[in-house]
Amino acid sequence: MAFIKLNQNYNIKYFRFVQELSINKLEFYYHLYVYYKSMKTNTFNKSLKNEILIIALLFVVALLMRITYLNQVSSSPLFENPVMDEKYHIELVEQIKTDNEPKEPYFRAPLYPYFLTALSKATNGSFYTMRLLQIVLGSLLPVLIYLLGVKLFQKKVALIAASLSTIYPTFLYYDASLLITFLITLLSVIILWALYKYKPQSYLSPIAVGLLLGVAGLARPNILLLGLFLFVWVLIILKEQIGFKKALIHYAIIGIVAVVVIIPTTIRNYQVSGDPVFIAWQGGINFYIGNNHQSSGWSATLPGIDKSWEGGYTESISLAEKEMGRKLQRSEVSDYWYSKTFEDISEHPSSFVKLLVKKVRLLINGYETPNNQNIYLSKEYSSLFNIMIFNSPLYFPFGLLLPLALVGIFFSYSQWKKFLPAYLFLAAYSSSLVLFFVCARFRQPIIPLLLLFAVFALFKTIDLYREKNYKILAIGSILFLALLFESNHDILQLNQQRVKAEDYHMIGNAYLEQNNLRIAEREYIKSVKVDPTFARGFNNLGLIQGRNGKHIQAQLNFKRAIALDPNVVESYVNYATTEIVQGKFSEAIVILLDAQQRFPLDDNVLLKLGMTYYQAGNLDLAIQAIQKSIQLNPQNNQAKITLQQIKESK
Repeated sequence: MAFIKLNQNYNIKYFRFVQELSINKLEFYYHLYVYYKSMKTNTFNKSLKNEILIIALLFVVALLMRITYLNQVSSSPLFENPVMDEKYHIELVEQIKTDNEPKEPYFRAPLYPYFLTALSKATNGSFYTMRLLQIVLGSLLPVLIYLLGVKLFQKKVALIAASLSTIYPTFLYYDASLLITFLITLLSVIILWALYKYKPQSYLSPIAVGLLLGVAGLARPNILLLGLFLFVWVLIILKEQIGFKKALIHYAIIGIVAVVVIIPTTIRNYQVSGDPVFIAWQGGINFYIGNNHQSSGWSATLPGIDKSWEGGYTESISLAEKEMGRKLQRSEVSDYWYSKTFEDISEHPSSFVKLLVKKVRLLINGYETPNNQNIYLSKEYSSLFNIMIFNSPLYFPFGLLLPLALVGIFFSYSQWKKFLPAYLFLAAYSSSLVLFFVCARFRQPIIPLLLLFAVFALFKTIDLYREKNYKILAIGSILFLALLFESNHDILQLNQQRVKAEDYHMIGNAYLEQNNLRIAEREYIKSVKVDPTFARGFNNLGLIQGRNGKHIQAQLNFKRAIALDPNVVESYVNYATTEIVQGKFSEAIVILLDAQQRFPLDDNVLLKLGMTYYQAGNLDLAIQAIQKSIQLNPQNNQAKITLQQIKESK
């Protein structure tokens, strides 16, 4: 009877009663067995009910928090007028819906645009409903963190970390943003959970991991680096469980399945262009952005190239083709930028090393480094978000989370084999960021693990204190304090006046998209008041004045914008436009020729120049300019239509 714990009077009385009624020992043991099975089943059912309750509560709380944030932030003008990458995704969605995608390989990984297209079709293009459906999926993240945490740590660690994730501010922010960030974060946690549920005796496990890795690669290709890092796990963990040969077979299955998932994208790329790009061709450009000697390590701009998304895209192609002296396939454009990066590194090796160190520091820094929008801008529209995130005196929450999590990793090292998949994921994903460039939204997929390790660090600290293990406790404390300082160090040294000016400028652009010129002008005035050196603010202020017929005022602001920053091409084009409106074609041509000299790869400057030549009556020069524009950007349909109209008018 040792297998039954009789610790209650009820149990003792029950067994005495059964023993008295039993004819023999065999019948008595049968009754014991029946009772044991019923007790075990009841315990299992109770445990299962508790798990379901926890999962349901985590999901509901996460959803309620996200809906609250969504409703509050919907008052932002950027909500219905996406900018930057959100705008790019919406434009892609419209192209996909109308079967009007460019006949070229994917520039960026295609999973999210197609996912967003499905949401758009289901919601009739409602930005609110699209975001709402996203946050329903995003609300599964705390559940996944809990399930992963139960495999890694004690249940209380898993529950606290998962509970924190229901209110973690950047999860709320990106779940409601039209960006890939929320989806790759979900996929990353699912991959980790699959690794910890791995059954070495079944070939279904490597198939599942390969499938998930392939899908994640279609979302963000840099996660495929995890596939290489998993070889360490295969050699150390799987080899012990199933032998070296079978472990290699499992690893091969993971890789093959991942490739099978991705290969239809490669086939599509080849079919539309004859260019067998594996997933997307932006890798070379991003590699140069993050590793040239002028790189900031975080800003997604190329030195000497238009900082706008559209301008940067076309000019990065035009510059590569100009230097190679021929038309390039998109994979060749990517190869050109990879090659140019390695040349730059060989010429400036010390700059490259310093940049790598800086990117590691950016990765662990608590400031939410912008790449698309300033995340702190949402504080103005959401009271919930406002109390959850701040950048003084600490960069909260990441500036506290990261130090705690790294201490937790240090404390967990005694069980390193158990935590090896988690370590490998953190190492692989972090390395993939440092190899390119680092900003806040790119590091989101590591935050679920950081939450788990951070909570573990707190519990482990209490245990070490009770055990009087002061040596390890002291090392952990020193590590925490050092990381706390580093994570809250102002490494970017951003001009806060410029940051505010850019925020006002972005809001002004959103109102301009709505054709609300009065409020847009108000925001642009704010931008130049807070930072009188902000050229783009003066440019857009002049744009509004020009539309209102105040051409003299507009010209003064365009001249000021050019004087403050001669590298903003729009200022030249807008300045020329005010001259054209007044019938001063010769003056406009002089301005545009200056712009052409400064921006030789800008197809829109040449198009504007050609149109101005046409208005001035010089058809031959107009045709020459527009033909050059089309050479720089064969996808400029407006230039093609204008050229045809000019030729027909001769």
